[in-house]
Amino acid sequence: MSILFDDYLAELQLVPPEQPNLAFLNQFITRHIASFSFNSVYSVLGKTMPLELEELLEKVVNQGMGGYCFEHNKIAFEFLRSLGYSTRLVVARVLNNQDRSAPRTHRFTVVELNQKSYLVDVGFGAACPITAIEFGEVWQRSGLDRYFIREIENREFELVVEKEGGLFVLYRFDLANYSEADCQVGHFYSHQHPDAVFVNNLVVSQKSANEVCVLTNETLHTRSATQQTEQVMDTANKLHQVLTQQFKLNIEEDESRHLFERCIATKL
Repeated sequence: MSILFDDYLAELQLVPPEQPNLAFLNQFITRHIASFSFNSVYSVLGKTMPLELEELLEKVVNQGMGGYCFEHNKIAFEFLRSLGYSTRLVVARVLNNQDRSAPRTHRFTVVELNQKSYLVDVGFGAACPITAIEFGEVWQRSGLDRYFIREIENREFELVVEKEGGLFVLYRFDLANYSEADCQVGHFYSHQHPDAVFVNNLVVSQKSANEVCVLTNETLHTRSATQQTEQVMDTANKLHQVLTQQFKLNIEEDESRHLFERCIATKL
């Protein structure tokens, strides 16, 4: 395994397995999602977002700034591959339960293990499964939520989560051969196109087996098995406190003020 991942393993408090196995895979996914926030902070601030592995580890792990799918899932892909897992890069269309023509702006990993295929995603925010999801139309519990992978026409698949109103399709994908070049295109759109969701909206989330916290612009939602709460970010100072204390982001007050003015002030 590359020494690049030494600090990453230490942060996750993991010991590499002697052989790839499902127990370690699930432990890794759960700890990564609980440790490093999913967020659009750099996209909103207009900062550069390179996808070289060393720079991703510096930003996400050492600087404590988290990231979004093209960052989190590249780290996961390279880490699992370094441990001997059989990994496939997949690029998906985010639907959020809308049957629409969407670009491929989401990256995740498929792992082949013991003649079974698993969806591994550590970069889909509050809706992300916190364990591997086995292919096959069987409901699987992952933290507070239940998921399954539905095969549809044209050899495509959908990741589906159970919600109170019924089934909710998160994203659609196929198993064609994708490369880092495909990710660069989706990444460029997602963090630089003027109409991109993450350029225009502040989204920050963290998820564990027992709780989901997600900030969407002015509203902080917290959900557990027994309750749900909401809190409004009505000042830049309150936003800064939530970003630094709740989500442990290493962010300056003037940056929080910019985020507040850009994504929140006009909505209050």
